[in-house]
Amino acid sequence: MKDTKNKGGRPALENKKKFRINVRFDEAEHKRVLQNAQTAGMSKSEWVRKSAILRKIAPRFTEEQLKAFRAITGASNNLNQLTKKAHQTGLLDVVTECRNTISHINYCIDKLLHHDSEDN
Repeated sequence: MKDTKNKGGRPALENKKKFRINVRFDEAEHKRVLQNAQTAGMSKSEWVRKSAILRKIAPRFTEEQLKAFRAITGASNNLNQLTKKAHQTGLLDVVTECRNTISHINYCIDKLLHHDSEDN
């Protein structure tokens, strides 16, 4: 008869990582791995594992990119509010505000695109 009593604790992982590969790095290589992992926003183990399997690691968004995305979101919300205002009061009353908001969105997008081209 099996013991079905719940022993508690953490449940077993479905895809448990049970194999280990030991890799040695010299000091310069180790620093490079740590920098790459930090840039990608990953632990060094996760970075080494993904780089070994995928052969190319796409870093997560940088803080600067996230800031630009938030600015675009805010400007898009402003544009929606201006559209509503234009429907209520007429387009001529909000045309300058719309142009300024669109210019700001374009500036943020250019900043994101310029940042990507620096990394490649």
